[in-house]
Amino acid sequence: MKLDFIKINPAGNITILIDNFNIYDKDIAKISEELMREDNLHAEQVGFIKDNHLQMMGGEFCGNASRSFASLLAFRDKTFSKQKIYKITCSGEDEVLAVDVREGQTENSFLAKIKMPKFKSLEEIKIDNYKLGLVKFSGIDHFIFDVAENKEDNFEKVIDSVKNYLSDKDFSAFGIMFFDRENLSMKPYVYVKEVESGIFENSCASGTTALGYYLKKYKNLDRAKIVQPNGWLEYIIENDEIYIDGSVEIVAEGKVYI
Repeated sequence: MKLDFIKINPAGNITILIDNFNIYDKDIAKISEELMREDNLHAEQVGFIKDNHLQMMGGEFCGNASRSFASLLAFRDKTFSKQKIYKITCSGEDEVLAVDVREGQTENSFLAKIKMPKFKSLEEIKIDNYKLGLVKFSGIDHFIFDVAENKEDNFEKVIDSVKNYLSDKDFSAFGIMFFDRENLSMKPYVYVKEVESGIFENSCASGTTALGYYLKKYKNLDRAKIVQPNGWLEYIIENDEIYIDGSVEIVAEGKVYI
């Protein structure tokens, strides 16, 4: 099989977008697993695009992939100059997403600011002996894990606890944001049920959104630049809306064989 691909770097969260393909094909999860492999295109996630819609590999919502898609639209837009708002849709989210794309320092680099979906619920819960924030969105559930407060550095142990907690619950994807409040940094882990796999990502927009909502409620922090393993993302809360801003780079495009 030969596919048209675009490889994009949104703040380190390497994303593959596949064009000119049936976005609802029953095999997109299997195809995505192949593409993400280190001996293939090597990425953290895969999305399939058609017109202004982005379909993620497990039907989940993804903020960084949405920022990537809008930046690709700007990259292909012959009328784009300095700044433009692109309206897109993404799996796992019913609302139309408005992405403010600004030009970067090179023709293939951009800054993209997206208004993120509002949470469905926000609470603090106990799982085993851990205290976590739980922020639910329509396409993903995010857990906020304060590393210092919980005094736990064995992240795999925490992941297993969360998996056990969710074993009898309905979800399409979950994330755990391992948060260090001392330097406002986080290490994001995301698990997608459809592909039955999880990875530590180099940045996570929806996870940063969840963390932003959590910090607003419990720390009254309206805005912060959150350091990610391979970059940064900034959340901004204005008039009860939350935005995620950060860099996006179009890395490569071409044909891939699987």
